[in-house]
Amino acid sequence: MAVVRLPRLLDPATGGRRVVEAAGDDIGSVIASLLKELPELEVHLFDHRGDLRPHVLCFVDGESTRLTDRGAAVATEVRFLQAVSGG
Repeated sequence: MAVVRLPRLLDPATGGRRVVEAAGDDIGSVIASLLKELPELEVHLFDHRGDLRPHVLCFVDGESTRLTDRGAAVATEVRFLQAVSGG
């Protein structure tokens, strides 16, 4: 079981949930579990190829990743952040 932390900007897609537990044997299955529970997140986090959107940051156990290797070892924490820009 991994803890997935989500930013406030995604509250409309998560119903205000910012912490979700997701099961899985590797990071790919954790994400699949998350998206099964909260399918509205997919368009906010991933593009049509399944890659992270450019403005989305992902940290697995504190290390930044673009999730290109989804077969990586089980994570205890996955944190998504959305980059905000402007002036």
